[in-house]
Amino acid sequence: MTQDRVRRAGAERSRRTGQKLTQLWDSGREDSRRLAARYRTLLETTQDPLGPDWDKDEAAMDELNVSLALRCARTQAARILRETHRVGTLLPRTLERLERGDLPVGWFEKVLERTSDLEDDAVRGVDEALGKVALDITPESFSREFGHLITSAISRTPLPERATPAARRRVVMDPPRPDGTGCLRIIGPLPEILDLAERLDRAAHCLQDAQRDALYDGTEVPGDPGGLISASGVLPTLSALRFDLLLAAALDTDGVEVPEPRFRITVTVPFMTMLGESDAPGMLDGTTPLPAEMARELAGREDVWYRILTDPATGRFLPQPAQRYRPSPAQREHLRQRQPTCAVPGCGRPTRELTEFDHIEEFDHEDPAAGGPTSVENLHALCRQHHRLKTLGRLDPVRDDESGTTWWMTSEHLMARQEDSRDLATPQVVEEMTEAWEQFEALRLARVDNARRLCEALEQGLSPSDPIPGPNGEDGWRLGRDGSLQPPGDPPPF
Repeated sequence: MTQDRVRRAGAERSRRTGQKLTQLWDSGREDSRRLAARYRTLLETTQDPLGPDWDKDEAAMDELNVSLALRCARTQAARILRETHRVGTLLPRTLERLERGDLPVGWFEKVLERTSDLEDDAVRGVDEALGKVALDITPESFSREFGHLITSAISRTPLPERATPAARRRVVMDPPRPDGTGCLRIIGPLPEILDLAERLDRAAHCLQDAQRDALYDGTEVPGDPGGLISASGVLPTLSALRFDLLLAAALDTDGVEVPEPRFRITVTVPFMTMLGESDAPGMLDGTTPLPAEMARELAGREDVWYRILTDPATGRFLPQPAQRYRPSPAQREHLRQRQPTCAVPGCGRPTRELTEFDHIEEFDHEDPAAGGPTSVENLHALCRQHHRLKTLGRLDPVRDDESGTTWWMTSEHLMARQEDSRDLATPQVVEEMTEAWEQFEALRLARVDNARRLCEALEQGLSPSDPIPGPNGEDGWRLGRDGSLQPPGDPPPF
């Protein structure tokens, strides 16, 4: 497929269509060139994450700077850097074809995706072969040819130990979904996964049979801690039973003691949502919105609720008092609510894990009165990596507590602003409360007007249902029993 063929195909319909298709073709080539230019810029300004001179702290700064420049999360910046240097090292010919605009962005992304699990030598072989493939072909033809290249590369490259199915055992937590659900994936050798699925399936079938027998005999139903099955008489599905069995499974650590978590998992529910007067979402650990109904259900299962005080208009958390060098448990919990992730812009590490609470203005151990206080205004939560960079002087935060904002200066003079996290439901609750107040005020003013009108009518010798001029003096209106105006056509007020 070439530009001239696209133009002629469009011209057969109309000249204007041919021009538009040509513009689309040119736009696609320009997209390829822009993407290649970004790769070149990153290759020239950042270190290779897999190179021999890799420096941990320099890599962390590269990730931070790229996340700020591209306005993406730190984890995404790290992935972009790994991908960039992999392209520059293993796919130089492919990058050149992208740079010339010959290789469409979608085809290039397919190349990256399908070579991501190959060994370096195999990728180099694919790159060399791909440099000889004609690109004036259809996407289907390219996909077929590229598939042959991949298969040939795999067959010529021995599979290393770390790439075997056994070495790829892992459990992956997918990003949370807007409906309040999540997904935990188990990846490993197929025989092991099939065995786990079969054992889980057998257990679910046996438990369901026992629950059915218990309902029939009127005995205690197994696997029904909340009594829902006994009360409803409805058996859960096998899928639901598999989920319950996995959720209740004990983790065998062979005697190794697992400490209690540093923080509880927090679900924050706005007061009006709790009362059922609002559908404002709850928040899971300050990062994931939960549907109002789910938030109410979770709160209803708990015996203890913790009150969190926030400003009713701005949603900012009201401060905890300064006491000592180490933050108190209440202060740490406050900071987790204010900053559910590391306070450095672009870093998405949750503060529930491996968090270090840091003084923005350093605490003076010899003269505490002369240093920064241990107050929530002077504290923030940092992941270990960014706490280290701040200690080394690579990061410098400046806190503006009045606005709830921290400005970050890096050693490369790139500034970024990080605002405190707030209860995302607060603006919605304020809007709903304002609307309710306006409705109440409108009704109150209407009652005042009606009472005044009724008094004036009675003074004139009128009674409810008598004719009275309308709002603009028109005829046919009647006086309501409460002094309101009844328009023509409405039934008498009584």
